[in-house]
Amino acid sequence: MSIKKLYISLLTLILMFVTFGTMTFAWISLSTINNIEGLSLAASGGDELQISLDGINYSSMLTAEQLYEMFDTISLVDVTSTDGIYFETGGTRDKAEAIANEHYLSFDLWFQTTVREHHVYLVNNVSDRVAYDTSANGTFVISQGVMWTSKHDFWYGPEAEDIIYKGDEGLYYASDSVRVAVIELKDETNPNDLRQEDELKKFIFDPSGDELRGYGVPYGQFSYYFQSTRHHIGLPQTTQEVSYRLTEIDPFNPYQALDNDSLIAILQDTQTVNEAGKSVYQGKVRINIWIEGWDADAFDSIENDRLKIQLQFKALIPPQITD
Repeated sequence: MSIKKLYISLLTLILMFVTFGTMTFAWISLSTINNIEGLSLAASGGDELQISLDGINYSSMLTAEQLYEMFDTISLVDVTSTDGIYFETGGTRDKAEAIANEHYLSFDLWFQTTVREHHVYLVNNVSDRVAYDTSANGTFVISQGVMWTSKHDFWYGPEAEDIIYKGDEGLYYASDSVRVAVIELKDETNPNDLRQEDELKKFIFDPSGDELRGYGVPYGQFSYYFQSTRHHIGLPQTTQEVSYRLTEIDPFNPYQALDNDSLIAILQDTQTVNEAGKSVYQGKVRINIWIEGWDADAFDSIENDRLKIQLQFKALIPPQITD
């Protein structure tokens, strides 16, 4: 993988918060050529879900003016992270700490609910069923694709016979190398959130679902980098804490999780009630989205691709609670 920046000409991120029994939608739209030029966030559904950027001021609508400063200088660069928390500039370059919202997308969100169930999951990956010019209900990371001609022979993988030859042209997708991390944070605005750090949830998702083309494999970008530079580097000795699937939901009960694989937050009781006398539960997460530099598909072929990202969260009954 050569030194490069991935300039995303269009990135649309939609966060869909689905509460227990009631749907509430929030969305962020980012339009960028090298940096963010427009941003909006909104929610609807009354008191069922409120969103905040500071944990103090909650509303059903956050304007573009409120959000713009968070993203006005970002240019996505291929970076790497094994835990979704600490980031370094791309795996084949000299190590340096990557900077949030300069090299990768990062933002915090608080959310509240008054529904009785307050376990929040990332759900419903439909990436393989959505085209770039269409949409769907669910989580997806898709891209338009880039026609690219290889400048070198290299091992594309994963099979030994999967060779790309110099001059071969093909369609390649930036979405194949995207990672999404949702990191639960202790909510400093809620004095009743007394959890220790090891009790907080952490989840990294590879929406491509392709484990064979994941982190630190000896083909794809690794082979292309060597053929481009004739410089040998070692593969990473660590592993990435990544999941290729999301929590399954009981087909007979749309509010029952069958596993906790993509449980991303447990909202905590604030010991307060709303005007209707309902208990208010609150939580905080950090969302990090990046191009994984050690992914097999993170090489020159994906430069200037166009991404669309949509995340769907749903409040569910965890599998250990069925009543």
